[in-house]
Order: sequence, then C-alpha cells, then structure tokens
Amino acid sequence: MNDLTMNAKVVFKATPNHKEFFIRRISEVEINTSWKTICDTSHIILPRNVKDFDSKKVKEIFRRGDKVEIYLGYGYDENLILEFSGYIDKVSADYPITIKLEDEMWRLKQIPVNFASKDVKLKEFIQKFVTDYPIDIDSDVSLGAVRFSKVTLGEVLKKLQDDFSLYSFIRNGKLTIAKPYSDVSEKIPVFDLERNCVSNDLNYLSKEEKLVKIIGQSLQKFAEAIKKGEKDKKLKFEFGDANATETINWTFNVTNLKDLENEVKRMYNDKKKDGWDGSFTTFGTPSVQHGQKQKLTSSLYPDREGIYYSDSVKKTFNRDGYRQEIELGATFKK
Repeated sequence: MNDLTMNAKVVFKATPNHKEFFIRRISEVEINTSWKTICDTSHIILPRNVKDFDSKKVKEIFRRGDKVEIYLGYGYDENLILEFSGYIDKVSADYPITIKLEDEMWRLKQIPVNFASKDVKLKEFIQKFVTDYPIDIDSDVSLGAVRFSKVTLGEVLKKLQDDFSLYSFIRNGKLTIAKPYSDVSEKIPVFDLERNCVSNDLNYLSKEEKLVKIIGQSLQKFAEAIKKGEKDKKLKFEFGDANATETINWTFNVTNLKDLENEVKRMYNDKKKDGWDGSFTTFGTPSVQHGQKQKLTSSLYPDREGIYYSDSVKKTFNRDGYRQEIELGATFKK
C-alpha cells in the first residue's frame, strides 16, 4: 500500500449560514468507533496555514450541530470511502483549528423522554421516540415495567447499558441495540500479520490459557426487581474460571434459571477457544467497522488462522499515513 496516494475529503453539508463546501487540506483525522460506546467520535485538525478560516470565520462557518461527512482512502475521489458521518460538537477557539464530532447519536440522544409502562418491549419503546431514523432491534426483548420522567434518550440508553448490558450504537445508518456482532458486511477482509499489518499487540492463547468468567442475569427478572426495589432478588448466574482475567457482565433475554444457565455456559464455551487476543494495526484499506468479521492469517503460523469480530476500530489519517487499529472481539463460529 502506497501512503503517497492517500486522500481525504471532509464535506460540510449546507446550512442556513452557508452552502455545502469541502476541505482537502487536513493535518489529521482520527475516528474512534466501538459497540461498547454509545457515541462514535472523530476529530479533524486543520493546517495552521489555512488562510480561508480566520478566527472570525471559524465561528461563522463551523457551528455546533452542523452535519459533516469524512471520506478517506487512496487515489481519486471515486475510491474514497465514507468513514464517518456526524455533527460538530465542539470547535477549538485557537489554532490549529480542531473540530470535534459525534455520530448520529449526537442528535438522537437529545430527544426528550417522558414515559411509563407496566410492560413494554424494547423495540416498541424506542419506536415511540425515534421516529425519523432506522432502527435494528430484536422485537422480543422486553424491558418489563419502566418509568422515565424528564430525561433524554441519551440518559435512557446509558441506563440500558449500565443496568441491562444492552449496548446502543449507530451502525450502517441504523440505531442498533443489543446486537454487537450483527452482520455488518458480507465481505470478510483478510489480514496477514506478516504482509499487510503494520504492527500488532496480539497474543495467541490456548483455550486453557483464556481465563474467563461470565456473570449473567435475566433482563425481565432484573427489570421486575428494580421496580419492586428488590435488586438482590434478580435472577443471576455466574460461571467460569476461578482466576479469571476477563469478566463479562451480560443480560440475557430469558425468564428462568435453567435457560439462563444454558446461555451463560454457551457464552463461556464460545470464549474458551484457541485464538488471538489483543489488537493489530493495518493500512486504511480494506476498511473495517466495529462488529465486523475479519480473517487473520500468518505466514509464520498458518495453523493459527481464524475469523474474529472487531470490538473497536481507531482510524488515523495524518502525515505518518492512513491506519486502522483494530481490537479483536469474539471468535466467529462457523
């Protein structure tokens, strides 16, 4: 991959204050995405010698809430990929000009929520407030009895994550909840650790070396316990290694202890597989999203190849090159 041909295009969509325009001269772009965080974020640093934007024009042109799209890649415009779409959250007051962005969740998390129900499905609840944006939520996930008064959707999503391990994020233009490893793309990019990886912080662990504990709870029973003020009576089951180096708290859509035990043990067995653990850095293409599958191969250790989901992806574009740092998640089961 030749970094000399790398290219960027940052598009600032039209607003009542200005027409659509774009910038190509960029000192740095960084994009951080993960299903573990409600908002994906990015920042853009403009060169100090960009004369088009003096201190007065900065305040006029770059305004909080303006829509921005970031295209990155190699070669000509037709080869660039839309890597980030979101809104301006903050703009620095000094030079170099730094523009901080959040994805579509910036807008959604500001939606006011006032709602009470004795029993409601998660999808039904979200659809009452998110009416102009696609959603991807399992229809059978139930929240039970809920009451939200004078809060925002962002606060609700944070509570769902903290209390129920229901993670919310934007993926492929949809508000997605409780589907960290749903199919992102049919294509599975291949990365050879000795050929198209810049560096890696990976360890290959046998299933015996992977020490894991799963703490599972029932979504419905937990909701009922919160309503009654009896958190100690929530349905809960722990299973795993005594000296676990990784503890996973997860909420399952089950209603009895037997099903909960089965789900917890299934997750434990899925985690206890030989494979790579950690992260690796590669070039900007092929582009990877969090939750996507990728295949890792090794010329030195051909027996260690495998397919993994990605938990997070950090993309950087600067004078040092166009890179992706990919944190591995669960092993894909064929």
